[in-house]
Amino acid sequence: MRLIYIFFIVVLFGASAYSESDKNTVLNSISSPNDTMQNIAGLSWHTQIDKALNNAQKSHKNLIVMVGEESCRWCKKMKERTLIDPRIQNKLSNYVLVSVKRSDKKAVAHVPEFDGKIPSFFFIEKNGEVYDSVVGYYKADDFLRYINEIEEL
Repeated sequence: MRLIYIFFIVVLFGASAYSESDKNTVLNSISSPNDTMQNIAGLSWHTQIDKALNNAQKSHKNLIVMVGEESCRWCKKMKERTLIDPRIQNKLSNYVLVSVKRSDKKAVAHVPEFDGKIPSFFFIEKNGEVYDSVVGYYKADDFLRYINEIEEL
């Protein structure tokens, strides 16, 4: 019985230590005077769509808006498994990235096509027009294939 108790404590402590470490490496927020940026899976993501759109117009890039929530397990899996993939990061570096929470009604109002399902990714031209979207968790190979397909359109 004592061995089971010790095993339970070790597993519980190890899981909580991983969880805190994971939060620090996957999602870190930093503030700047004009916008708040988040480091998600090694890439910088804006938190304000209007400022990101302005940045996209200046840099002649399209946007990807990710709508999620911290409590969403599929959103976490996208960040921890898919967005961390170097091939995905390479693709995403060609876009201005925006991450907003579903609960932020003001932010999601900028994406009229959003229907509440998360994680959602919206591909938006620098003029503000949504040209494609995808909902749900995707493995890296599938997400990469999807991005490649819409880039060919």
